[in-house]
Amino acid sequence: MDDWYQLAQPIIFGLIFAYLLAKLISILVAFKDENLSLTRNHETQSEDDDSSQHKLESSTTVIGGETDSLVAEQELDEAFSAATAFVAAAASDRLSQKVSNDLQLQLYGLYKIATEGPCTAPQPSALKMTARAKWNAWQKLGAMPPEEAMEKYINLVTQLYPTWADGGSKRGKRSGDAAGSNSRAAMGPVFSSLVYEEESENELKIDAIHGFAREGEVENLLKCIESGIPVNARDSEGRTPLHWAIDRGHLNVAKALVDKNADVNAKDNEGQTSLHYAVVCEREALAEFLVKQKADTTIKDEDGNSPLDLCESEWSWMREKEGFN
Repeated sequence: MDDWYQLAQPIIFGLIFAYLLAKLISILVAFKDENLSLTRNHETQSEDDDSSQHKLESSTTVIGGETDSLVAEQELDEAFSAATAFVAAAASDRLSQKVSNDLQLQLYGLYKIATEGPCTAPQPSALKMTARAKWNAWQKLGAMPPEEAMEKYINLVTQLYPTWADGGSKRGKRSGDAAGSNSRAAMGPVFSSLVYEEESENELKIDAIHGFAREGEVENLLKCIESGIPVNARDSEGRTPLHWAIDRGHLNVAKALVDKNADVNAKDNEGQTSLHYAVVCEREALAEFLVKQKADTTIKDEDGNSPLDLCESEWSWMREKEGFN
């Protein structure tokens, strides 16, 4: 019996030790898992916090960008309105600086783009000179963004009136109802009809008759003459429609003008007649036509040269006329 007791004692102690060791190991494993879980939860929470912070910063940036954009648009709109009000006030003051037709049309086109967008109106008749010019000024800007049109309008006004922004508001107030509380409304009539309407329309009609002679558009040219434009109207260089017809080689236009009593001996600013042009351009048929219409072959220009002097071609009919002039 004692032998069995002695044999069993170490076995029992071994089992107890093994149980305690296993228990200790399980406690350690459980503690490690719990620690790992806590660490993971902390990292996940940190990531969530970082993500929320990033989203908040992104949202703040977007809101800030949109706010800046809105502020910039509002400032541009206010500057454009101020510029249109100033121009309206300047237009009502006949003593102010006169703006050329070309610049008026540029302002008109930019204004229409800024306020109405791309041109969708039908093209006016060629006989409606002012309306056609304004339509062209608007239409040629295509699909320009309104903001760009506003900026260009402001820049153009600044070029014309460098100090307009300094005194624009005071002047706008003095103009009273002419400028009005709605500055854009004031701008509409001013450049829809152009500032110097009567003078502008006459100049445009004169430009048109020269353009028709230059391009060989006989029908439109005759309509201009029938509407009251002088057949011998001169451009800035003193050229008549006949000068242009000869210069471009349009015999049919030249004949139509002569039929309307065009002056074949009219001189440009350099003293040259249509016959000078025909000779220099070596347009024999046109030169012969003019001579038959009693164009003077001996008229001298500012340099002292006549068509005969300038003629290098062997045109016998030209020399024959020399004795009759």
